[in-house]
Amino acid sequence: MTIALAIIFALFIWWASTVAIIYLDGLKPHTFKYSLAGMTVVTIASLYGLYLTKNDPTVQGAYIAFTCGLLAWGWQECSFYMGMVTGPRKQACPENCKGWAHFGHAIQTSLYHELAIIASAILVVALTWGGANQIGTWTFMILWWMHQSAKLNVFLGVRNLNEEFLPEHLTFLKGFLNKKAMNLLFPFSVTISTVITVIVAMRAFAGDATAFEQVGYSFLTAMMALAILEHWMLVLPMPAGKLWNAGLKSRGNARPFDAEIVVGFLGAGKTTFLKRVLAAADPSVKTVVLVNDFGELGIDAGLLNGDSAEVVELPNGCICCSLRGDVTTRLRSVIEEQQPDRILIEPSGVADVAALMGVMEAPELKPLVRSITLWTVIDAAAFLADYARLHDYFTVQARLAPAFVLNKTDLVDAAELAAVTETLHMINPEAEILPAKHGAIDPARLTAGPKLEARPDAAHDHDHEHDHHHGHDHHAAPALGFANMSLRLPQPIPVAALRAKLDRLVAGEAGRIERLKGLVPSGEGWLRFDISGGRAQIMIHAPREDEEPRVMIIGSGLDREKLTEMFQSGGAPVARLVANA
Repeated sequence: MTIALAIIFALFIWWASTVAIIYLDGLKPHTFKYSLAGMTVVTIASLYGLYLTKNDPTVQGAYIAFTCGLLAWGWQECSFYMGMVTGPRKQACPENCKGWAHFGHAIQTSLYHELAIIASAILVVALTWGGANQIGTWTFMILWWMHQSAKLNVFLGVRNLNEEFLPEHLTFLKGFLNKKAMNLLFPFSVTISTVITVIVAMRAFAGDATAFEQVGYSFLTAMMALAILEHWMLVLPMPAGKLWNAGLKSRGNARPFDAEIVVGFLGAGKTTFLKRVLAAADPSVKTVVLVNDFGELGIDAGLLNGDSAEVVELPNGCICCSLRGDVTTRLRSVIEEQQPDRILIEPSGVADVAALMGVMEAPELKPLVRSITLWTVIDAAAFLADYARLHDYFTVQARLAPAFVLNKTDLVDAAELAAVTETLHMINPEAEILPAKHGAIDPARLTAGPKLEARPDAAHDHDHEHDHHHGHDHHAAPALGFANMSLRLPQPIPVAALRAKLDRLVAGEAGRIERLKGLVPSGEGWLRFDISGGRAQIMIHAPREDEEPRVMIIGSGLDREKLTEMFQSGGAPVARLVANA
């Protein structure tokens, strides 16, 4: 009974303290200084308790020493996950970083934390040195072992990363977690832990063990057994994180939502189609639109504002990791603050669709997603040329599509339309093809969109890409090699002059323009202009009150100086040229 009670006590206090730390770390950042101040007081009291009990080899002394050792460790966890004591690096690695450089960056993210643990361990040993009661010291050391071993294993790769427990201010650490079935270190970690557990358990169950030794070694046996259990929970196909879900209650009450994603290559007509979706939406359903423009000065968010939905802009879209991290963080914020019933997402035209699908599979989001609707918009008039140039990109995108919105069918003849349709059927014979003009399809289909759950193979592709993401292997997301440029326009442009500029750009005077979008005053009104699929358009625009004249350009071989001169005519440029890998 003595041993059983000690083990139950150890398990309970370990679980309760873990939940409490997760809860405190999930509160708003302004509370952290108060939480850490309280934890500091508790830690000082615990260190004093270790000192007082170092020569107390009684059952009571064992209980106090074990509790003090565990609470002294709690300060290390709180200070790190609150972002108070971490390391000099506060961002994830570049997408192609790997090997020793990646490992070095990982160390930098928690260097001060690790040094604080070493200093605390030295202090604990010094306070209990030479004492008959070393239970608290060994408790601290076992927790340190659990921490270091688990940390190395998630870096090298395990099945269950439990990313949902990372607070928002530490989401950059996800770039250092790798998803694999197992890694080569894991068997050694479990074996070493098992050997230590057996040795300690033998001391607890020894026939000549005193009551103090039975209780003390039972505490240590329980902690080592937990170390083994925690390691197996990293690799077994089980929802291990549910054990600590009570700690997530501090992160707000999020409710389930339906996700609807509109993807497509540059200029396919995603924004136009999304406006159709919004126009057909039930106004009683709270809807939020998340827009990701590939450029510094976004255009699409402004075009969607006023369409009976809250529009949240996510600028500077990147093809893979940055997009994933930004969207996950923004989605969590939107879900907690606005609690929508429906979230519509329009990623940039060069986004990696598989990585975006992986976002919806993230542990912190997946339980909240009731359904995923995926619309893949195809420019029928540009597909012939685009598919020849970007075969891999379109193949990956098309494989994931439960339905194609084949847009701009009015711009091609029957023979070319049939060829495009047959090509899409060849890539994905299960996908539905919905012909569209100016983004308009059957209104009934807008309210009953293509659910991703109907495509088990697509879901498998998402999981596969999710694995690649954490391993920094992006061969499933073909590099497009585009650059982008954003400019503010300092003065009005007459319609005729704007048309002449666009015609020169279509002719290739400043490089190959894949997509151009802009807004500019002209005379007494405003114009919205774009280039897509090698065609230029100019339309009348109703500006918002705070509208800013601007243009966003995506392409290859862009002539920065010529574009700046063409659109700004000597005005001070605000431009950025980014090579996209």
